[in-house]
Amino acid sequence: MPVDMKSVIASTFAAMAKKTGIDKITVKALIAACNISRQTFYYHFQDIMDVVEWSAKQATKDMLSRSLEAENPADALNVFVSAVAEHHELVRKLMESQKREQIEKLFVQATRAYLEELARSKAPSLSLKYSDMEIALDFWSFGIAGLLFKYCSQERVDTKKLAEQICRLLPEGRDSASP
Repeated sequence: MPVDMKSVIASTFAAMAKKTGIDKITVKALIAACNISRQTFYYHFQDIMDVVEWSAKQATKDMLSRSLEAENPADALNVFVSAVAEHHELVRKLMESQKREQIEKLFVQATRAYLEELARSKAPSLSLKYSDMEIALDFWSFGIAGLLFKYCSQERVDTKKLAEQICRLLPEGRDSASP
């Protein structure tokens, strides 16, 4: 079975980032840790931030596929919240970097993509005009991302409770989550 080199590079990067933060990770150090050539790295990624972006997109796709199997909106949102909480160390290290602004932007974009697809699949009857939906998605994305950044600084988070609380704030989520 062929090796998925992008995944190898991304997982090695994540392990390194948990230990040192991303500011100290260079392409040279990453290729040494992966035991690959510089050419192999640049075949798959443009730079370190490209690794971060690709990883965020992959994680979002994975969370979304699991969320679409959930029975209700609160359980679907819990998949997202739990995944972020599970990787709180990495998120914290990413947020402590000099590239915080870029990381926040990526995180909000990933949150928005997740919510947009979840709304499209789980709440097709959501009755908002397109322009209102755009504003709502931005609002929810920034809000949820901000909450998750806040809770990533804590060691333990009741992800189910947090997901239910967030879900109660969303349209059509009020009736689906327990109080």
